[in-house]
Amino acid sequence: MPATLAAALGVALLAFANGVAVSVVLPAVVLASMVLVACLERVLPYRPDWNRARGDLLADALYLPTTGAVAGLMRPLVATLGVGLGGLLSARFGASLWPHDWPLLAQLPLAWAAVELFAYWPHRWLHELPWLWRFHATHHSAERLYWLNATRAHPLEHVFRSCVGMLPLALAGAGAELLALQAITDAVVGLFQHANVDFRLGPLNYVFSAAPVHRWHHSRDRAEADHNYGDTFIFWDLAFGTYYRPRAREVGALGIAQLDAYPKRYLAQLAAPFHWRRIERESLAAEPPPNG
Repeated sequence: MPATLAAALGVALLAFANGVAVSVVLPAVVLASMVLVACLERVLPYRPDWNRARGDLLADALYLPTTGAVAGLMRPLVATLGVGLGGLLSARFGASLWPHDWPLLAQLPLAWAAVELFAYWPHRWLHELPWLWRFHATHHSAERLYWLNATRAHPLEHVFRSCVGMLPLALAGAGAELLALQAITDAVVGLFQHANVDFRLGPLNYVFSAAPVHRWHHSRDRAEADHNYGDTFIFWDLAFGTYYRPRAREVGALGIAQLDAYPKRYLAQLAAPFHWRRIERESLAAEPPPNG
């Protein structure tokens, strides 16, 4: 995974240096990463049974354009708002809020740290606040992890997380190329975060929020799932005490315990947050009676 991320960022930097537009580079690099991860799942699967559809393939496929459309809409809106407000703040303080004079590669780690902080807390709130969990449950309803369900998320969750996560960087006045490198980082690691690929990261499990760590976030056991909130990196989980990765066993069943009536079809999942009580009642009714 680190080699893929380095290659993706390198290709993007080379393209920028040769005058290729961000609007061309970003989708091309992300698409190439998708193809690579999809192929790796067939060659080196972590769990072969996760490569078999469970009535989820169509829904996951429909989330891909939905997520892309929301991201494509939110990115320019947030960037425009951020540039406007950032200009006002820069004029107020008499200096730019972002170190534009730094080399682009030197700006990137600063962007990673800032974006991850503003991604960590919204993700954690999605777990801790019941009314937000109703939207985030769409993502956690997956019973297997593979590259395509990296995009499985309710559109309103995307709007919420985009506003909170992207605005601070745009507000500081980060340039378009840096925002594109940040988006590429998120996309590549996000694919490997959900990839059904058997790979090891060793000490880098304390750096990246990739599959060996993130699988626990999808555990059917909420006591395990309420950890590892990092979108791309895991260092804020280490800082705030929510890092979780048992060494002696592998993750068990995925999904949401006591919510077996959660719908599997795409449109029904979009409506699910607004029919939450009914889904809970149906799930409770479907549970087998206790022994004895």
